[in-house]
Amino acid sequence: MTEKQIHLPIVFHFHQPVDQKGSIYENVYQKSYMPLIENIFHFKAIKFTLHFTGNLLKWFLENKPDFIDKLKVMAKRGQIEIIGGGYYEPIFAIIPYRDRIAQMKKLSDLIKKEFGLDVKGAWLSERVWEPNYPSFLNDAGLRYVIVDDNHFRSTGITEEETFYSYITEDEGKTLRVFSINEVLRYLIPWKPTYMSIEYLKNTADEKGDRCVVFISDAEKMGAWPTTHQICYVEGCGHEEGDNGKPFIPAFFDQIINNNWIKSITLSEYMEKYPAKSLIYLPTATYDKMEEWVLPTKERKTFQKIRKQIKDDPEKHDEYLFLKGGFWRHFLVKYPESNNMHKKMLHVRDKLIHFENNLDKVVGQESRNKANNLIKDAWTEIFKSQCNDCYWHGLFGGVYLQFLRFSVYTHLINSEIIIDSLNKKFLSLENKYISVIPLDFNKDSRMDIIIESDLLNMYLNPSDGGTIFEIDYKPKSYNLLNTLTRWPEAYHDSEEIDINDKDKIMVDRFKRNMLRIRFYHNNDPFKAIEADQYREYGSFVDGEFSVIRNEKNGMSAVIELEQKGSVIVPGSNETHPCSILKKIHVEENKIKIIIKSQFEKIPEKEDLVQKIITHLNLGIDLPFFFNGDPDKFQWESNQLLFLNESKNDLLKPFQYTGSYFKAHDLSYNLNLEYLLQSETKADTELIEILKFPIVAYAFTDEGYKTIYQGINVIAQFKLRKELEIEIEIKIY
Repeated sequence: MTEKQIHLPIVFHFHQPVDQKGSIYENVYQKSYMPLIENIFHFKAIKFTLHFTGNLLKWFLENKPDFIDKLKVMAKRGQIEIIGGGYYEPIFAIIPYRDRIAQMKKLSDLIKKEFGLDVKGAWLSERVWEPNYPSFLNDAGLRYVIVDDNHFRSTGITEEETFYSYITEDEGKTLRVFSINEVLRYLIPWKPTYMSIEYLKNTADEKGDRCVVFISDAEKMGAWPTTHQICYVEGCGHEEGDNGKPFIPAFFDQIINNNWIKSITLSEYMEKYPAKSLIYLPTATYDKMEEWVLPTKERKTFQKIRKQIKDDPEKHDEYLFLKGGFWRHFLVKYPESNNMHKKMLHVRDKLIHFENNLDKVVGQESRNKANNLIKDAWTEIFKSQCNDCYWHGLFGGVYLQFLRFSVYTHLINSEIIIDSLNKKFLSLENKYISVIPLDFNKDSRMDIIIESDLLNMYLNPSDGGTIFEIDYKPKSYNLLNTLTRWPEAYHDSEEIDINDKDKIMVDRFKRNMLRIRFYHNNDPFKAIEADQYREYGSFVDGEFSVIRNEKNGMSAVIELEQKGSVIVPGSNETHPCSILKKIHVEENKIKIIIKSQFEKIPEKEDLVQKIITHLNLGIDLPFFFNGDPDKFQWESNQLLFLNESKNDLLKPFQYTGSYFKAHDLSYNLNLEYLLQSETKADTELIEILKFPIVAYAFTDEGYKTIYQGINVIAQFKLRKELEIEIEIKIY
């Protein structure tokens, strides 16, 4: 009788986001990367397939020569295969074809150069798959890809049928597809090794052409909580398990000792066995991601349904067809993600525009001189495509403000390079300003972008006539890299300590600049900070009309108007009111005039009087600092701080005054607000409210509060006609 056997391709994925903190690189290296590779190096008879994000591989090359030497030895002896993918690990679905090919070629070329290996397989960031992938992966010279077993479920394929490879195609271009095994993913390294071996034994058969693909983040093997102890120190701690032997060497020993387990790389398996059949996979990612991407209300419902079906053995067949959301919806769920993505598309369009113009007006010699700068500009764009901050699940994702800042920094860097290219090769002016109306957010509504050599300002007339991005180019710094405190499904979790419940604040409106609020003058500071006050105006997120849009010399002016209404306190009546915003941008200054005027209706003068007696007008002036919070400073020439603790930028504070200045010492960046009403000396009309924007998020480190910026509210006492001047200076 033929002995049963099973092939076991083992894949480890090494990843860190672009601009990850150096201390984290080193910490994860010591806890996970180094001991994992040392164990792999020791077990010469076991084959492995490895994936490294390009920026992490570059870090190893520059900082860990011994680590690289071990990889080179293993590559030479045929023990490892290294697969490719996007150099900076983008989600391929949201980057253009040109960028997909360039990122994959960049990583494949590095692997070939350093290790002499031809790259045949592709790693998909977060296992996001769309049906058009086979064509561009084939164009990049890749022959196979690894996807989640979740991708196969809705095709009707059973768990047993995932123990093979399949082939798929797009535009006639084919690609082999391997399925990641879910059972092993949850067993390793949490359970004793015998449980994984028993599972493999149950999947083995006499024909011997099956494979069970085990894949794991390398960080999981040592850098996750408790896993360093489990993997390299004392094992799972189960008496019936590995007798205290660390999991990784114990598991590798099991593979060596059970010769019916056939160690193999994915390329070797593909060469040895044909695909089981043709398959067409639907748009998919892993099951948890399909849950996280759903809108919060629907996510709560989906969680309940999924748990009920998964826990009921009689509903196993129904569970196979239970599908969650579509990864791209993260760009809708988190407008801040959409902003970064559309900024990336906008900047690359500018670079392509330069390339096209350059080809028309210069010869090959000038083109050659420009190529290095063009390459640098593309590299900055590719870095901005790193997927980590475009979504949120167990990982902090979009809530990690320093990763969002990284995206903007690289995109602004690219814009600076484009400015220098335009000046040097197309003879454009060094100093410039332009006004660009376009549907930036791709929501069918017109936005306005003001760009200059010093500042970019992005304005959304349809969302309250607000400013949602201000880039200060000398520092490659987006001062509106704030994040709205979005409602999350886990905010209802019973796991949250009752003492932490008051830390959960949720915003009704995106944290943009110049959002105008009407609230009762009895509303406490805390209600305004938590966005739990009653909104009386229609202007907070209403649509403003653009009535002026022009540039004059080195300045630009935008005027917006909304004819709306304000609710009369103590009644259901409203009274007509108009608000005009005039925004003037010149060099490093933004000057704003806001005029509010209640319509004169003689028989309703008493209603207007009620409004101006009982309501305040507040203007949001949020900003984001990226440096060390301990080095944030603020001041007002109308305050004398005898106690330094009162000078804490992140501490809520309210004062009567018209001047506010903040300083990010880490970047040597200053931001000033100067406020005036039409009666310049009437300073008691103006209050300044300052509080941190802090989101309560669930991350791989548990529940935590994460700083997302500062909101300053300029608060004015209402009048029948009110004119406000705001000057913003950045330097």
